[in-house]
Amino acid sequence: MKVSEDIKKINLDEEFRVCPQCSYELGFHSSFLRSEKGYRIILICPDCGARYDVGWRM
Repeated sequence: MKVSEDIKKINLDEEFRVCPQCSYELGFHSSFLRSEKGYRIILICPDCGARYDVGWRM
C-alpha cells in the first residue's frame, strides 16, 4: 500500500475541527509528506489516526 492511499481528501468549509471518521472534536495533529513540488500538509486525528489532505502545500 502506498503512503497516500489511506489519506482522504477533504474540502474545507468554515472550520474543520471534528474528525469525520470517529467524531473526535478537539482538532488535529499535522504532518508533512514530501511530494514532487515540496510538502503536503496532512492533518491526523489524534484519536483514531485517520489522515486528511485539505489541499495545503508548502
